[in-house]
Order: sequence, then structure tokens, then C-alpha cells
Amino acid sequence: MTDHCGEVLPVAGGGVLVSQPEDQYSGGTDCQLTLSAHSGNYIHVTVHTMSINCNGDSLSIYRGRSVALFELLGSPICGTSQIAFTTEEGGYFSSTNKLTLHFVSDSSSSPKGSGFNITYAEYNTSPCSSAEFPCSNARCISADLTCDMHDHCGDGSDETGCTNGSNSHLSAGKIVGIIVGVIIVVIFFATALAYFTCFRRHDDSQSSKSPAVVYSTRQYRGQRV
Repeated sequence: MTDHCGEVLPVAGGGVLVSQPEDQYSGGTDCQLTLSAHSGNYIHVTVHTMSINCNGDSLSIYRGRSVALFELLGSPICGTSQIAFTTEEGGYFSSTNKLTLHFVSDSSSSPKGSGFNITYAEYNTSPCSSAEFPCSNARCISADLTCDMHDHCGDGSDETGCTNGSNSHLSAGKIVGIIVGVIIVVIFFATALAYFTCFRRHDDSQSSKSPAVVYSTRQYRGQRV
């Protein structure tokens, strides 16, 4: 997140966001990042891991693009206990297509933590398309977000029926990828077979054109051949 302070980040289906690339966040941090979904869609954010010193450090989540103008979703969060930042609704939900994160830390020399790790997902409440997964709570998320061991729906339905965390719901993109792979394999073997057949025909043709061996049966006087 600290690599994109002050930016508007397109959600593009969903993803994972970490507070900073280093092992620990630094003091004096004041970073604001806005997540932006497609017009008419909404954003669901879930905080999965957190290690933020509560002595002046915190993460705040707001509905909308501006910290100053839009509603704070709950109190600023910090600490290391997941219970402290898990909502009854299963995460934080925007009321528009934008949601803003504000991460701050004081400049003191007090020990800092490892920050946070969150997932975000774009969703809508329209009839789901073929590229979307229909959540049990009537939300539609990208089918690529199912069975990834993260609750993007908010009710856990996108993780239902999964086997060992693997994706049992094939998205349209993955189906296309499988089909393309099969076509490539078929073309490879067809090309190899055509080359082998052509080579054999060429070899047979060369053999049929070889000159015949003629043996003389002429007899010479006084000799028997």
C-alpha cells in the first residue's frame, strides 16, 4: 500500500493488498489509497492478518474517495487480534464504487509491527454473468475469486464445496485456457503425423524410382554362362 500512497487503484475483480513491502512498517507513515470499482459496482474488503501497534498507529477504512468527506466504516483498527477488526457482516462494504484506506503511524521509536494483509473484491447485485460467481447473499463476484481460501462474498459461499483449497469452480477464462491448451496439443500431434506420413511417402517414391538390375543371359561360343 505504501508504494501507492495518494493513488486510485482499479479493483479489476479483486486482489490482495499488503501494507508495505518491507517486513515492518516505518514510523511517520501517513498513506491514503482509494480502491475504485466499475461504475455501479461495490467493494468488499476483508482484513486477514494485522500487526499494528495501537500506540498511535492504525488503519481506517472509509466509504468513498475522500477521508475528509466520507463515512468512516467503524473505528480505526489496530492490534494483532482478528476479533478486533472483524465485522458482523464479514468485512467492510462500500456504498459506492469507491473505498478509501488510511494507514498512519507515529514518528516515535516504539516498536512497529508487520502491518496488515487484506483482500478486496468488486461485486454487484445484478443478475450474475457467465464470468461471475453467484454468492448465496445475492452478490456477484468474479468467478476467478472462488476457492482461493478467501471469503470474497462476505458469507463464505465462494469457498463452499472446494477441495483442499483448490478451485473447483472453473471460470470462463480458465475454461478458455484449457481449450486453447488442448487445441495446441492436437495441432502439434497432427503436424507431427503429417510430417511423418509425408516423409514415408517420399522415401517410398525414391525407392520405386531406383534403376532395375539387368543380368545378361548372352551365351558365348564355347562358353556356358
